[in-house]
Amino acid sequence: MHFKRAAATVKFLNSEIPEPRALLDFLGFEKHLVQIREKRGAQIWPEWYDHAAYYSIDLPPEKIFVSGDTVHIPDFVKAPDYEFEIGCLITQDAQITDEKEALEFFRQSCLITILNDWSARDIQKIDMAGLGPTNSKSILGKTLGPQFVPASHLPMDENGVFGMEMVITVNGQERSRTNYNTIYHTHPPTGRKAAWSFPRLIAWLGRQNIAVHPGYILGSGTVGDGCIAEFSARIDPKTSAVLVPARYPWLQDGDTVCLEAAGIGKLENSVLLDLCPRRDSNPQALRGIAF
Repeated sequence: MHFKRAAATVKFLNSEIPEPRALLDFLGFEKHLVQIREKRGAQIWPEWYDHAAYYSIDLPPEKIFVSGDTVHIPDFVKAPDYEFEIGCLITQDAQITDEKEALEFFRQSCLITILNDWSARDIQKIDMAGLGPTNSKSILGKTLGPQFVPASHLPMDENGVFGMEMVITVNGQERSRTNYNTIYHTHPPTGRKAAWSFPRLIAWLGRQNIAVHPGYILGSGTVGDGCIAEFSARIDPKTSAVLVPARYPWLQDGDTVCLEAAGIGKLENSVLLDLCPRRDSNPQALRGIAF
């Protein structure tokens, strides 16, 4: 190693933390994957159960928002969406391969917050034909907050899975009420109970020869029922006919999205759509969006 990065710290959300540097955002919730992929007649790929899936992006300060900020949607984005996730901020260098060791590291060296992974679904659909969603996940930025909570201060089980209620409201109307512990799934074909918990992800990265560093944020992935795309229209992949209509339109100008997680608080933002000649609010439009 020819040099070592400086461990810069910043004052953010009333905490002195390592400067947020990168987001490694995983696909941790089986229900989210099932509901997204069934929209286009697809299933979860079998490798997901043993090989974690994620994208990685830089976190420039101008793309990080907090509760109360207005999130601007550029006029070229026609299908803006929210995604309710839990974020895990790493505070120490580590490359760990053992899950028990990773659990102890998680309890001692990680801070937890809410993450809204704002997404441009129409751009994402194009990106998924190539190398993946990095571009579409960078356009709108991310919201974090309302605070960072030490992982050890939150109720968790022996696998590092939180018992945490998660509630979404849009314009004051409840859209989803679930729990972080729905990250558990049944592993086929063994039938064992499994979860892509943060300790498991840290150990999995280590076995992939990937270290975690201060300022890295691991995203849990979107909880089931945690975004608009899960309620988009179901389309016949052969005929493009609408089999099941969409329940909600994509985000509209002035919409206020509130994500609440027990033990962390509420994360609330309104969206402002930049002026454009026409924005299609038809919930059937831009259907068949990839994961």
